[in-house]
Amino acid sequence: MTKDCRCDQPDIMILSCSGGSYEGQLANRAAWELTGEGLGRMFCLAGIGANISGFVQSAKDVAQMVVIDGCETACARILLENTGIAVTEHMIVSRLNIGKTDGVHLDTDDVAAVKHAVRLACKRPVKKVFDSPSPLSPGDRARSRQLGGKCC
Repeated sequence: MTKDCRCDQPDIMILSCSGGSYEGQLANRAAWELTGEGLGRMFCLAGIGANISGFVQSAKDVAQMVVIDGCETACARILLENTGIAVTEHMIVSRLNIGKTDGVHLDTDDVAAVKHAVRLACKRPVKKVFDSPSPLSPGDRARSRQLGGKCC
C-alpha cells in the first residue's frame, strides 16, 4: 500500500455553489480549501446536474454529502434533491452575516468563516489555539466575528 492512497480520508463529498455572487465564490473557495485540508473531497456538481451516470452514482454512494450554497436559492441542494441524492449537511453562506461586496478578491476572514461553519456542520473538530502571543488567525477572527466578538 502506498502512503498516498488516502485510505484514511473520511467518506465525505463536498459540493458547492460557484455562482456569480460573492457568496457563491466563497462557497467554492471554502470547498477547495476544505478538500485540500482533508475534510473530504470536492466533486463536480455540473456532472451530477448533467445526469452523467458515474457522477450521479458516486454522489449516491458517498456516506456524507456536504453542500455549500451561496444564497437562500439553494441551487446546489435543489439540484441534488431533484437527482435523488440525499444531502446530509447543508450550509448557506448568506446566513453567516458576511458583508456583501462587489469585489472579485475574496477576504480570507470570510473564507475562514465559511470553512468553520462547514466543519461545525460536519461535526468535525475545530482546532483551537490559546495563549498565543501572535495575532489571531483568519479563522479565529472569523469565529470571533460570528460570536459577536465575545470569544474565539
